[in-house]
Amino acid sequence: MHAQAYTVGVEDISYFPIYDFSEDTQNRHSFTKELLRTFFDLHGYQFKFVALPLKRFDKWYAEEAIDFKFPDNARWRTEQSKKLNIKYSQAVLNLTAGSYVLKKNKNNEKKKIKRLGTIFGFHPTLWHKSIKNNKIELVGSSSPFSLIKHLLHGNIDAIYIDKNVIDYNLKRLNKKSDAVVLNKNINHEPFSFHFSTISHPEIIQQFNDFLQSHHQIISTMKKKYGIVETPVSL
Repeated sequence: MHAQAYTVGVEDISYFPIYDFSEDTQNRHSFTKELLRTFFDLHGYQFKFVALPLKRFDKWYAEEAIDFKFPDNARWRTEQSKKLNIKYSQAVLNLTAGSYVLKKNKNNEKKKIKRLGTIFGFHPTLWHKSIKNNKIELVGSSSPFSLIKHLLHGNIDAIYIDKNVIDYNLKRLNKKSDAVVLNKNINHEPFSFHFSTISHPEIIQQFNDFLQSHHQIISTMKKKYGIVETPVSL
């Protein structure tokens, strides 16, 4: 058993089924909790999850002295954090970045989107230019459930969150999963969630080995939480 307890920085929001580290659901299981616990327990590592403010995401390594971060992706780096020597794992989940709309609006042109909803601290990279030029209004919330209700009621035109999270919350609202769909006429692209570190690249390598050797177990976890991935060839 390793004496050191590693600190895993996670987002302080409910983004179920992928992860859920909001204060009122600390004991709730999610894909991320089960995956990382399985890995750390397999190697006998002590660890703890520390839920941190998403708005400070790019400063976690510098300010919070964490050992690992999840989720992470090189595309989220700021100019400041690009200077850090961050080591990323292989892809844990392959997802789709895009704009999700009501089914009736699935063929609308980009110019029809005037109000875009997303989680506070998320950066809709595919809308960066439009936001910068004030062509759309960005509506933030700490709750995916709230954003989806706003979309269903027509208060916003699209949401920029993961489809697995959307589907889970649609089910809570007794709505079918196709009530909200990806608008393929608007820029969308595949991206991945990764596990990252600065100080422990050897553990990231162990994690990569774990992803390969425990592929079937991880696949079962994804099914357990109803997570559907995006084909890499999207």
